[in-house]
Amino acid sequence: MKSRKIKLRKNVKIAPRVSAAPRLPKKAIIKKRISQISKIAALFLIICASFFTVLELKKFIIHSNCFRINDVIVNNDKFLDNVVVLKEINNIKGVNIFTFDINRLRSRYEALPDVKTVIIERSFPNAILVDITERIPIGQISYRRNIYGIDEDGVIIKLNRSSVLPKITGLKIKNVDLGEKLTSNQETSELIKEIIAIIKAYNMGKLVEFGSLKNINVKRSKNLILDFMCQDNEIKIKIGKTGFEEKLATLEDLLSRLKQTQRKKLLYIDLRFGEDLNTIPVKYRK
Repeated sequence: MKSRKIKLRKNVKIAPRVSAAPRLPKKAIIKKRISQISKIAALFLIICASFFTVLELKKFIIHSNCFRINDVIVNNDKFLDNVVVLKEINNIKGVNIFTFDINRLRSRYEALPDVKTVIIERSFPNAILVDITERIPIGQISYRRNIYGIDEDGVIIKLNRSSVLPKITGLKIKNVDLGEKLTSNQETSELIKEIIAIIKAYNMGKLVEFGSLKNINVKRSKNLILDFMCQDNEIKIKIGKTGFEEKLATLEDLLSRLKQTQRKKLLYIDLRFGEDLNTIPVKYRK
C-alpha cells in the first residue's frame, strides 16, 4: 500500500512557481494617472468646444439674412384666386427657411376647396417652391340659387369666371358645401359618375368639331338626355345609362355622314338602341 502511494506521488507534476509582477515605482504610477486625466480633460474640452460651435452655428443659421425667405415660387393652374395665393405667400416672407413650417402652409392650401394636392419644398438658401394641383371644373350645377362647378372627382368648387361648361340639371342635391363630393345618397353618387364619364368621353372625342355639349339632363336617371348645340341648332340626344364612350363615338360617325343642311334640322337622336347608323332613330325639324 505504501509503495503504491509513493508511486502516485512520483507521477504527480508540480507546477513551477510564478513570480509576482514587479511593482511600478510611485513616480511612474503618478505619471500614468496624470496622462489618463489629461486625455479625459482633452476629450471634455473637445466636446465643449463642439457644443459651443454648434450653438454659434445654429445662431448664425437662424438669425442670418442669408436664410430668410425672400422668394416663393408658386406653380398652379391659374384657376385659384390670386388674392388667396398671395396672402399665404406674404405671410411666410422673411421667415427663416430652417424654422419655416412646411406642414402648416400645406394644410392651409389643402383646406381651400379649389385645391386638390400641394407639394412644398425648400430651395436653399432662401426660396420656397409651391406646386399646387387645382380642381378644374368640367361641368356646372345650380345649387341654392348659385352656379358652382364640379370637377372630375365630383367635388363642388367655385366658378371664378363666366363658363361655357355643360350644365347638369335634374340632380337632387342636399346639404353639401364647397370642397365636398356630391354623394348625398347612392343614386346621386352613381349619377355623378355617369355625368363625369359622359363629359370625359365628350372632351376626348371629336364631337367638339361639330358643336358643344350644352346640358346633361339626369331627371330620368334611366335615360340621360344631352342637349347638343350644332350650328346654332339644339339637338336632344337620348343616351341611356351605359356605354357612353361608344355611343358618343357613334354620334360622331352619324354627324360626320350628315350634310350641313341636315345637321341644322336635327331635332333628336336616340342612341339607346344599338350602334347601327341605319337603324338609329333620328327626327328632323319640319
